[in-house]
Amino acid sequence: MSGIKRSQLVNMNQHYRRFSLDYFLDCQQRLDIGQIELWCGAAHFWLDHTGYDDVPALRQKLRDHGVRVVSVTAPSMAYQYQYASQEPLGLEYSFRYFSNAIRLASELGADRVVVNSGWGYWGEDETAMWARCRDHLGRLCRVAEPLGVKLAMESLRADESNLVNSLERARRMYREVNHPSLKMMVDNIATGAAGESLDDWFDAFGEDLIHMHFLDGDPWLHNVWGDGNTSLSAQLQSLNDHHYTGYLVQEVADEHYFSDPFAADRRNFRVLERFVED
Repeated sequence: MSGIKRSQLVNMNQHYRRFSLDYFLDCQQRLDIGQIELWCGAAHFWLDHTGYDDVPALRQKLRDHGVRVVSVTAPSMAYQYQYASQEPLGLEYSFRYFSNAIRLASELGADRVVVNSGWGYWGEDETAMWARCRDHLGRLCRVAEPLGVKLAMESLRADESNLVNSLERARRMYREVNHPSLKMMVDNIATGAAGESLDDWFDAFGEDLIHMHFLDGDPWLHNVWGDGNTSLSAQLQSLNDHHYTGYLVQEVADEHYFSDPFAADRRNFRVLERFVED
């Protein structure tokens, strides 16, 4: 197995939400992990529709730990902000919030922000909620373009969203937004739950598939590698076959890891590092 580099491995901080950002960064330094996707959840780093925390202070913490931010995630779905908010004021607040995530990424030197489709009311007219999401993503693309930031859109599980929850729907949204700042990403928990393979997504999007949340699913849980039933060797073979050079973000999100996230990271990277090159 060859082709995937250790420099493509990226960790995320959301499973450290019960610990401080300083503790998270200390752990990454101990693990020799130099790249993160910044999850902007309190109290690690505050982000809302009015603004965000002290960027120079964050930059200094990152420098002190030898860590850089390569991508940004602004929490959505279960929060007050999402991409297809039904009420006009909520949608405007959401637009400002996600726009701030794009500006934050630019200030931190990250070239991508993770996005999704959000959700409409169950029972709502699909045409209306689809158009609302599409137009919102288009507006965000126009914020991102002059800043050199790409929006990497993931699909969600069918129990999470009634909008983009499959490859077919992802392809449709991508075509309809039709903007060079919108790229695609795989969350292999969502794609696994939908019965889709990495090959399916590479065939659909080619070089516009630039980013991944890459975990050991069952296929429903966001497990560390070794705790699920996903074949890591098969996944890595597909990445190599398609000459994937993007990031592989460890979005450890299941709560049973939250009490000792450092132990989870240590086990996770021990598995991954057996398969990748320096």
